[in-house]
Amino acid sequence: MGLNGLRKVKIDPENPDMKIIREAGRLLREGKLVAYPTDTVYGLGANPFDVKAVQNLLRAKRRKWELGLPLLVSDDSIARKVAEFTPDADLLSKNFWPGGLTLILKPLIKIPSIVTGDKDSIAIRLPAHKVPQLLAKCLNGILIGTSANISGQPPALNAKQVQEQIGKDTDMILDGGETLNAQPSTIIDLTQRPAVILREGIIGARVLKKFIDVKD
Repeated sequence: MGLNGLRKVKIDPENPDMKIIREAGRLLREGKLVAYPTDTVYGLGANPFDVKAVQNLLRAKRRKWELGLPLLVSDDSIARKVAEFTPDADLLSKNFWPGGLTLILKPLIKIPSIVTGDKDSIAIRLPAHKVPQLLAKCLNGILIGTSANISGQPPALNAKQVQEQIGKDTDMILDGGETLNAQPSTIIDLTQRPAVILREGIIGARVLKKFIDVKD
């Protein structure tokens, strides 16, 4: 349960109450699930190095584990410790981070296979939102950043929609109001050349093609 026994807790996206962040961070470190607002859609967080917590997250979302799960980082320096940045990744991160672009890269550290989907790559993003940045900081800079919804269902754009879809399986919902964007992040695979867009979200393919070679 959340702060003072509450499941849903209001939080200011611009100026988050650190008492609430610390409580959410404690829950995450204990293997619990926390939903939170981001710069795209609402996210569902867990400690990526706690396999049982990740199993519970996959169960809550009814998501196949082989799909893998994206990671959110607290800052750019953490991202570069976690993943191998190619020149293309360097260019895109400098132009679109923090923001709605998820990069598929080779890992530099050991990430549990339940997070990677048993692949030799990871999906990583630096969000333009203080709440997930601070939550990631509570977990040494890395947080599961999947959407807070049942797989295949519409993404949650507010805390009420999170509660309706996965509330019974979530230990805390941080209510930061309506999201500013109704689209998820764009996912681009930089382990291939030319790069491949796996999901076109908030950042369009046409924009990315101005910076790097992208497969049509």
